[in-house]
Amino acid sequence: MDEAWLQELNKRNLALEGEDSSKWDYAIVSVSSSVLNKLSQQEQAKFELTEFKRATNEIEHWARVEEICDFFGVEDPDLAGDVYVRKFKNITIEEESRWMDLKDINEEIPEGFGVKIDRS
Repeated sequence: MDEAWLQELNKRNLALEGEDSSKWDYAIVSVSSSVLNKLSQQEQAKFELTEFKRATNEIEHWARVEEICDFFGVEDPDLAGDVYVRKFKNITIEEESRWMDLKDINEEIPEGFGVKIDRS
């Protein structure tokens, strides 16, 4: 896979001397292990293993179960795998599209799954 776009993003992702990182426009990219495996070992190492936030009530619990199943493209949350996250600053629409192009696709979910981007 050509990772030139990702290397450009990595260059912009570094904090400049004296820069206030709290003012960055962050995007958090979450990927499943199958999507992570599409990246080089060097890029994989930049992601951190994370967990879905725990639910505080039953309604939230079922919403989380649905979110997990949608993210992993499974019907049973026990079949879900690990989630890996990484923050990027100033991600462009084109770069966001590149991440979305990495989604896994199957017959049941032709729009893809395994990649989620949250902007802060």
